[in-house]
Amino acid sequence: MSRLCLERIYYPVLTLGYGKRLGLWVRGCSRNCYHCTSPELQDYGGETQEVADIIRAIPEDFQADGLTISGGEPFDQAEGILELIHWFREKISDDVLVYTGYTLAELQAREDPLTDQILREIAVLIDGPYVEALNDNRGIRGSSNQKIYIWKYPERYRDADGGERTVQFVGEEHSLLQIGVPPKSENIDGHE
Repeated sequence: MSRLCLERIYYPVLTLGYGKRLGLWVRGCSRNCYHCTSPELQDYGGETQEVADIIRAIPEDFQADGLTISGGEPFDQAEGILELIHWFREKISDDVLVYTGYTLAELQAREDPLTDQILREIAVLIDGPYVEALNDNRGIRGSSNQKIYIWKYPERYRDADGGERTVQFVGEEHSLLQIGVPPKSENIDGHE
């Protein structure tokens, strides 16, 4: 059984892809991008969970237009991510969008069968490290250096690169969760 170091699952995500989506955020990333949009997810701390247990926690009558996977770094947990993608594609939809700090070329250079299979099975990949100085407040990518690869459903994602960006706020117990690509910070010190 595959395992994931999972931070959260949330539904409905309205800001990271087409329609109402299941959002999944993994913990752990060794890339350490400057001004990361989710620095709290870089640490691999916490327990891992079996993917089967994660799936069982999702209500049976669950309906979604797609799945968005972010983190942390999803491709650092390729086995668990692939198992989750297989379940989602079989039961719900093949509209799966993955955010990664790696470029597509870096992922392909791995020559890793799990990574290659994920790339074949997803609808959209948003690649590359987030660069705060290149955040142009447009689309569902974080910064203009990131590329959006649309392999399925081009009609759904026609505004993914240049559309207006929105952020969704969700109250959780004693905190407020921000879902979506954050707007550009006004305090940039020129570092990347």
